[in-house]
Amino acid sequence: MRLRHRHFACTAVLLLSIIGLGFALRADEGPQAQPPMPPNELMREAIVNEIEHPKSSRFCIWMDRVEKPKGSWTRQMVGTPEGIIARLLAVNDKPLTPEQRKTDDDRLNRLLDPAKMGQKTSQQRADEQRSQKLLRALPAAFDYTYSGSEIGPAGHHIVRLNFSPASGFAPPNFETQIYLAMKGQVWIDTEVMRVAKIDGTLFKDLNLGWGFIGKLNKGGRLVLVQGDVGNGHWDTTRLELKFTGKVLLLKHLQLDETETEWDFHPVPKMSVKQAIELLRGGQLASTLSEGR
Repeated sequence: MRLRHRHFACTAVLLLSIIGLGFALRADEGPQAQPPMPPNELMREAIVNEIEHPKSSRFCIWMDRVEKPKGSWTRQMVGTPEGIIARLLAVNDKPLTPEQRKTDDDRLNRLLDPAKMGQKTSQQRADEQRSQKLLRALPAAFDYTYSGSEIGPAGHHIVRLNFSPASGFAPPNFETQIYLAMKGQVWIDTEVMRVAKIDGTLFKDLNLGWGFIGKLNKGGRLVLVQGDVGNGHWDTTRLELKFTGKVLLLKHLQLDETETEWDFHPVPKMSVKQAIELLRGGQLASTLSEGR
């Protein structure tokens, strides 16, 4: 999942969106088999596997839709060594007006400036580093208990765990403070040992930086899902964020959005210019389409 917000009070929440987490699971329950190992160890092995198979290890082109109370935005995204490039395709599920198209094209053209693209690359890499902190802390941050099992979309056996804050957990950094106030469930695909879904809720108010940086209110919730989007490559497919609070004690924070991603296809390593050409449906796009 790709970040667009920079509120200090919700940095930790938003950074969870680039952790690889699973396809939506079917509601029907499978056989209630026992977990293959103690729950905390199962979670630890799954996180090790997530770290060893980062989403950035393969370049793709895919569709992305963000929905908020004020509207929706649909984009096509492509990954490059320099970062992710996006082109806006629709607003509120309607094609762009000529003015909107020009505004977005001008934005893309600015990314051809190495300095502008460099800023974007630096921000995305910083986000990735912070997300790694969150990912690595997950096994120690919570106590896990076995809750049940079910069958996933691909017929894989999924183990469901409840989680709540571990009594001895001391957040090693700012980002992981959110774990002190979160509980919920996590689903693990035991056939590929990948985290398949996480559904977390703040069960109490959370003050960040002793309340001077911000506050997240009780009841805030995140749901993240991911799965195999082709040839064993896992990627985020859905993110739901609903949080309220304050930033710097004054500015009201209200985050309510759902992001879905689909139609992933591998692409070769390419330059920023080639990626923009691909998104605009140029010659490179035609070549790739013929090769699929």
